[in-house]
Amino acid sequence: MRRTTLEQQSQWLATRKKELGLKSGDYGYVAVNAGARRSPEKQRLLKKLKAVARKSRRALKFSANV
Repeated sequence: MRRTTLEQQSQWLATRKKELGLKSGDYGYVAVNAGARRSPEKQRLLKKLKAVARKSRRALKFSANV
């Protein structure tokens, strides 16, 4: 097992983002979770959150496939 520090990991990520042409704070590179292995409890929770957001006419700060 390789050990690393948070500082080393942060430096590696910054370098990798530059190589990929991503800007600081750009999170468009994160893959969306398909939700295929999501537990039934988590699926129910996400559905309930969506319903509450719809009812209160507020947008969720995240998107999730349910």
